Amino acid sequence: MAEGIVSFVLDKLSNTVVKEVLLIHGVGEQVEKLSDALGWIKAFLKDADMKQIINERENLWVKKVRDITYDIEDVIDNAFFLKVPETGNPSKELLRGCAPIVGAAKRMWRKPRKLPDLHNLAVEMNDILARIQQINESRERFGINSLGEGNGQQLRLPIRHPVLHQIDDPDVVGFDSDRDNIVNQLLNISIKRRSIISIVGPGGLGKTTLARKVYNSEDVKRKFDVRIWVVISQEFSLMDILRKIIEQVEGKPLPQNDLEGGEEYLLTKIYRILNGEKYTVEDYLCPNSHDSQPGKKPQPKKYLLVLDDIWKRDIWTKIGEVLPDAKIGSRVIVTTRIQNVVDNAEPYKLSYLTEEASLELLFKKALPNRDLIEGYLDELNEVGKQFVKKCGGLPLALSVLGGLLSKKNPNYISWSNMLQNMNWSIEGRECTEIMETSYDDLPLVLKTCFMYFAAFPEDYEINAGRLFRLWIAEGLIPTEEFRTLENTAESFLEDLVQRSLVHVLKRSHDDSITSCRIHDLLRELAIKKAKEDNFLTICSNPDNWESSAKARRVAIHCSGCDELMKHANPNIRSLLCFKNQMPNCSRQRLLKVLIGMQGSRSDLVDFECFHGLHQLRYCKLDGKVGGNRRSFESFISNLKFVETIDFGQLEHGDLPDDIWNVKTLRHVMLNYREYTAGPSSSADLKNLQTLWSVKSRDSWNAQLPKLPNLRNLFIKVESSFSWDLMANLLDTLNYLICLDLCGSEVPQTIVEMQRFPFYQHLQSLWLEEQFPFPTTKLSPEVGMFPIHVTQLILKNLQFKEDPLPVLEKLRSLRMLYLKSVEVNRKMSCSAGGFQQLHELTFYFLTNLKEWEIKAGAMPILKEVTLSCCMKLRVPLELQYLSNLKQLGVYGCSKLNEHEDEIRDNICKHVPNISWIN
Repeated sequence: MAEGIVSFVLDKLSNTVVKEVLLIHGVGEQVEKLSDALGWIKAFLKDADMKQIINERENLWVKKVRDITYDIEDVIDNAFFLKVPETGNPSKELLRGCAPIVGAAKRMWRKPRKLPDLHNLAVEMNDILARIQQINESRERFGINSLGEGNGQQLRLPIRHPVLHQIDDPDVVGFDSDRDNIVNQLLNISIKRRSIISIVGPGGLGKTTLARKVYNSEDVKRKFDVRIWVVISQEFSLMDILRKIIEQVEGKPLPQNDLEGGEEYLLTKIYRILNGEKYTVEDYLCPNSHDSQPGKKPQPKKYLLVLDDIWKRDIWTKIGEVLPDAKIGSRVIVTTRIQNVVDNAEPYKLSYLTEEASLELLFKKALPNRDLIEGYLDELNEVGKQFVKKCGGLPLALSVLGGLLSKKNPNYISWSNMLQNMNWSIEGRECTEIMETSYDDLPLVLKTCFMYFAAFPEDYEINAGRLFRLWIAEGLIPTEEFRTLENTAESFLEDLVQRSLVHVLKRSHDDSITSCRIHDLLRELAIKKAKEDNFLTICSNPDNWESSAKARRVAIHCSGCDELMKHANPNIRSLLCFKNQMPNCSRQRLLKVLIGMQGSRSDLVDFECFHGLHQLRYCKLDGKVGGNRRSFESFISNLKFVETIDFGQLEHGDLPDDIWNVKTLRHVMLNYREYTAGPSSSADLKNLQTLWSVKSRDSWNAQLPKLPNLRNLFIKVESSFSWDLMANLLDTLNYLICLDLCGSEVPQTIVEMQRFPFYQHLQSLWLEEQFPFPTTKLSPEVGMFPIHVTQLILKNLQFKEDPLPVLEKLRSLRMLYLKSVEVNRKMSCSAGGFQQLHELTFYFLTNLKEWEIKAGAMPILKEVTLSCCMKLRVPLELQYLSNLKQLGVYGCSKLNEHEDEIRDNICKHVPNISWIN
């Protein structure tokens, strides 16, 4: 990894703007010497990354190189910081050429307070050059001529293959008998009391996978009124766990006022709703007002609760006390590595996979296209059995090893070399060795991307888009010709997924990754590697944290953030806070990445905490953003190089106009539906790709902003803005792939999108409010909708006729969402309609009574959600949609007298059902 750090700093030294700044400071000669020295060191360090096995003397030398490289980066960034004035916005001068930069810097030299810093800069540069000379001399003195030379370790050059999308659900085999045993225990009618089953085993054995197979069993789905799945992990939040339980029982998001009711209220609410009662904050505050209606006795729910990855007894103590036992056969499953973590639980000790099952799992991961190499299977079978023996039946080890082998040539020699080159000598470390080997096999850039997962809390659901933006802001993604940085980042994540180092949780309508997670054992590996390279330090306990003097990133997973930052390295580049707090990081003036989360939504962000953060590239702040308007504007005006702004609620309404002058801006994401004024009319933002929740400006009537590379636009068109001018703006957006358009009195010329340059490649379209909609006589092919749209969301619209005969002709449509639209009493899907549809949602269609599904409609539909359609009878034909994987029915009319029979028929092939009438 030292080579990667050196490469990063070398790239920074070669940057034109940086070189000019350093030249102005009078250290140009030192910069050239540094570049030459680092170039030689980089070439020498290639063996350190490729051969991996080096002795302690060589390891110490690499560490010194890494440390001095970090020092060089600090000097460069501090020099750049000296150049940036405290107020104003010199970014225009920075990026327009050398002459303005020289002029700006010379003007700053006239300020006496800067002179000592400039002198120190030259001294630091000379000191670093002397240290590099000493490092080179020590290498020669101790005979470090070629790292790893003579150790017999062959170079492991990464073999690049096209990334194949694998099934996101793990290809775990075996466990069928285990699943049947646990299901039988759950459904034992002789046990009426609530009982607890504890699936026990070491990490990587497949406890969660087994629990998920039980949870999705057809018999289990039929026999329980409600099923609840909650991930606990070591770093848990009780409030978050309680919220998830309530939301899964009620089938809807928990209101904010319920969250503000506190822990005791949520615990009481869980008890009441599982007992079949309705319970609100008002009932909690006024207990005497909560009286059951005369003649109506609450019907307790038969529930199945899964607590996945539980580590501490106290979490079960709190939750277990409020779980009612109505003696109707409710059950609890926990997965844990600790047998006695839950009292009165029936332990189920999970066994390791058999040799046959292990070999099947290994081949599924290593050979996703087995049919194409059938002739090699016999010879691979023999070496595969040797791998299986080394893995000891541990599913995680087999999956990671399979991902590693999937990147190798599928032949006996290649696999045998891998088997011989791995260190199997230490008993009990087979899984660790496999994971480390898989890490070592990663290309250099993927190593840094993998280490970045260490920043996230255990079992954290990671938003893929946010991860890409973080990687880019950190400088981890290289520029590739004809590709955006975001596309390159996406391909890197897919590569890590194929190697079984990352697990996909969700994919979007276009099959791209939406969210992902990393196994806790792999996370431990990422933490170990990040610590070795001073890549990242993590604080999960404020009483036991030692901040590394060289660590470039700090991830905080606990409270007490402000106190921690007083002792943190002032030269850190990234601060990621995953607890509800806003850190005071005014000391960390070189910060490039900042994630802060407000403790209470009612509190305002104090921007005095962020004074002087001129070099931010990525800024995500949850909570109310605004506070003191003057400090907010000062903060925004100092963001000279920001790429991503991701803000919660804007208290003062609009972003200051200074932000639209930042040429590096790539993504502006504001709280959904709290629209702020869009870019100023003079804005020329060639890098901007995302613009969320903005509204048109009156100044656009005179001049439109330049947004030539915009890809995602969520905009509300104000009544004072001409729709003709909106059409002119859309005419300039050649690369748009996602459009959310909201406005009133929209002309037909806007909705018929064939005229716009993005017509051929727009993938996602959201239309809201008063949009005209054609009759069924007007086919979509004539221009109403982009021909390749895959996601269509229509809200608050009025239809004079059934819209489905029009929409079902969209040949690429994979996701359809209708919310609060006025329709007639009946809608119909005809035979052959919606051939590519995967996901369908009807929400709050209050007039809809009948939904007809004809044979041959929606042949590959996977997910259906029907919510708050109070008059709708759930169609019987749903039971014949053979590819349906998920069904959610909330607040709809009853089917008919055969509802239970129909529900049972659906359960036979639908793995995940939530049905609350």
